[in-house]
Order: sequence, then C-alpha cells, then structure tokens
Amino acid sequence: MKVWQLTRQFDKYEVFTFLNDQDSELFSENFLGEPMKEKWRPIQVKIYSKGKESDSPDGLLLAPLFSEKAVEVLRDFLLGEKVELLSFTTLNGKPYYAMNVINVLDSIDGENSEVVRTRRGRILSYERFAFLEEKVIGQDIFKVLNHESKRVISSKVFVSDQFRRKVLESNLEGFDFIEVWDSTNVNIKSEYLQQPLQNKEVDDKSTTYSFDEASKIAENQNKTFVSDKWAIRFDEDREFQIGQLQEDGSYNWVNPIYYPPIFIGMKWKES
Repeated sequence: MKVWQLTRQFDKYEVFTFLNDQDSELFSENFLGEPMKEKWRPIQVKIYSKGKESDSPDGLLLAPLFSEKAVEVLRDFLLGEKVELLSFTTLNGKPYYAMNVINVLDSIDGENSEVVRTRRGRILSYERFAFLEEKVIGQDIFKVLNHESKRVISSKVFVSDQFRRKVLESNLEGFDFIEVWDSTNVNIKSEYLQQPLQNKEVDDKSTTYSFDEASKIAENQNKTFVSDKWAIRFDEDREFQIGQLQEDGSYNWVNPIYYPPIFIGMKWKES
C-alpha cells in the first residue's frame, strides 16, 4: 500500500488571499487536528493572482481547500467524523470549503523514518516518512503525530491510494500528490527532498521557498530567510532561531521549543 501527501498545484491556477488579518488568524491558529466547527465563521476571500479555476486552490495557509465539485466527487471520503468541511466564499459569491482533518494517527514508524534534528536533538522535519501499516490501513485522510513529541504535524495531510485514484479519475483540477511511503519500497522520500538543497546556492532573492526548503538552506549555508514579520536562521551553535520584526526594523531572536505551525504554509525569501 502507498501513502500520499495531499498538496496542490498553483503555477497556472488562481491563488486566494485573505481580506484582513482577522481572517488570516482564523486559519493560522486552527486546523491543528481538533474540531473547530463551533468557532468557525464563514469568511470571504479575494483572488491574489489570476489563473485557471482550481478545485483545490492555494493561498490560505495550511488548510486544503475544495470546490463544490470536489466536495461532491469526494463525498464518500468526507463523510463521518474524520474531517470537517468549513464553508467560505470568494467576493463574487462562489462557494468553497476548507477541510479540517481531525483524524490524527500515532502511526509514524520512528525506527525507519529519517528526520532532520536541531543540535539539541529535537525533530525539525522528516526527510523520509515510514508508517506502521496496521495503523494506516483503511485510513483515507489523516494527519499524524510527531513520533517523539506527540505533537500534531499540522502542516501535512495524508491520503490513500483510493482517494488519489478518485481525484485522478474525476479530472479534478489543481490537486497534486507526493508519494511519501510505499510498504513495498522503504526508500521513498518526499519529492522536494530528492533534490540536494544543502548544496543549492541561493542567488536570486526573489525566489520563494517552502519552510522545509528554507530551513535546510539556512542551516547549510548560514543564511537568513524572511516571511512577513518573521525570520528564521541558525545561530553560532547551529540551533534553530525564530525572529520577530520589531518597530525599529530589527528582529527579536529566540530559540523556540518548537516552530509555529503557520510557518509551514508560508513562502520564504532570502534576507
């Protein structure tokens, strides 16, 4: 059996963005594997960049977004108590749904996974996922716990072969999948991790990177990356640091116990 990470294409598709900071906080402070229907309030979003309409648009941080067509096609996978569908609309009134996955599994095979650690030994990210087959068999949509800290890895949603097959057969637009585990092939790595980021020179400061990519380059090339009011780097002891922008233009740097989940969905540029 295989496990896939659910993601989306954005190069040729329209991208959403929030109308205000309050709506952004509704997303950044939630979608952590816990129910949130009672505190959800429908919002409106606007188009950040134009493109082809997507059944799984990008732009609203971590939460997977589905069109009405996608919800109808995937209805059998979305019933029950494993996910919540939270409605919102575009400014022109077109309905969409944010998927809050509350099916959280303690299913990572720590012995066979590969991780990136800070100098203090905390897991920064997973280079290779391995799963306990008996825990993920029959699970079509789920999130997982960090196998050591037992914190929810809120940035990643995993799906089954059956879910992926239904999307592909239905010609839904904008969905993408990364194969992260095959029970018959333990050497699978996430697609972006197959590239030697630690040796990749960052010359174009307009290039954006995912949090995992930026973290790896920051560690190996002693670079600082920024996104909005935040910055990340590694200090002289090779410990991961987070900086928050101050009014005078400087950053207040701290060595965090763990990084905020919102960082995963942000795009980072070299400072």
